[in-house]
Amino acid sequence: MNGAQIKRVLFVSGVPIDLGGIEKTTMEVYRGIDREQLLIDFIVRKPQRGYFHDEIESYGGRIFNLFEDTYHKGNKKWNILMDIYSVFSFYKILKTKGPYSAVHVVYPNLDGFLIIAANIARVPVRIVHSRNTGFDDKKSPNIVRRCIRKLGLFFSKKQATHIWGCSRAACEYMFGKNIMLDKRAEVPQNPVNINKFMNKPFNKSESCKLLNISSEKINFINVARYASQKNQKFLIDFFTEMLKQNDRVHLLLTGPGPLENEIKVYIKKLNIENNVTMLERNTSIPIALAASDYFLLPSLYEGFGNALIEAQAAGIPCFVSDVCQPEPNLGLVEYIPLEKGPKYWANFILSWVEKPDDRIVDITRLMDYEVSNVAPRMQKVYLEGIKYEEARMNKQF
Repeated sequence: MNGAQIKRVLFVSGVPIDLGGIEKTTMEVYRGIDREQLLIDFIVRKPQRGYFHDEIESYGGRIFNLFEDTYHKGNKKWNILMDIYSVFSFYKILKTKGPYSAVHVVYPNLDGFLIIAANIARVPVRIVHSRNTGFDDKKSPNIVRRCIRKLGLFFSKKQATHIWGCSRAACEYMFGKNIMLDKRAEVPQNPVNINKFMNKPFNKSESCKLLNISSEKINFINVARYASQKNQKFLIDFFTEMLKQNDRVHLLLTGPGPLENEIKVYIKKLNIENNVTMLERNTSIPIALAASDYFLLPSLYEGFGNALIEAQAAGIPCFVSDVCQPEPNLGLVEYIPLEKGPKYWANFILSWVEKPDDRIVDITRLMDYEVSNVAPRMQKVYLEGIKYEEARMNKQF
């Protein structure tokens, strides 16, 4: 196909495209679409390069900083003037770098105003996408910031052609409890490279050797950013309780994240450095899962939890907090109330370790998340403006 005929979608990420869950999911879509028909460009708010920037550019994708023409380039404390500027800057990018067949906003509570520019620029497909059921503010936003966020959400909901959530709860959290009654609202599957996790590259012994850990241990893993949402201090607390009862348990943490040093200090304070491995940020997750026996996710809130799909694809039983959503439970997930505390969590998990587990994964539901199925459906939405469910029901996908 001639390059001039290739359509483009503009993905509003806001942050440099790094190793977060949303960014990884987006890159799975990019790898899974037909790049002779569609390319994805990105909008960010800061000049720093992220982990995936080179890969994006290798596909022909472009990354635009909303504040490229300012002296600060986006590296300053956010204020209302920056919100206003970003709308004009976004419109300029749409008109000079387009045309775009779709705009996809993944933080509508932060970037909701940009939908106004997309609407004025007559972008035919305008998607706002809730990816969580909470927000990691470093400190509570003041009343002005809260009002601005609500106003941005109002405009994004009003002028979007598609309203998506990674789960029903995520959709309701961002857009209101009755949003699923809106015909624009849907819950598309998050794309996961299922085969990469089902077809383990190495067995447990080989994987442990690669990670320099013992294969004789009962290995628990937490695949998550070091962030308050992921509740790793609580995880370490109940893991310490488990260690008191069974010295064969070992914990793997992947990160990275803003609380990495804090977590490292906490592990040292509890004197369990020999029982916890903080993996390098470039560690292969399929190998880390192959080295593991159980998966832990005691999050304070969770929009979906892609890592749960990956773990179950690898056949690993999961213990998660009761705030995690029901959608990713494909047969191997156990929910535990956070308020029960560390000792209860330790006892509950160890009781499962000590008995046979004959549960199996629902393969049909698992393959609904396979990127080779999800990416073409999303491509069809981007190019034709149909609903995701309509693309999903097409037997071709």
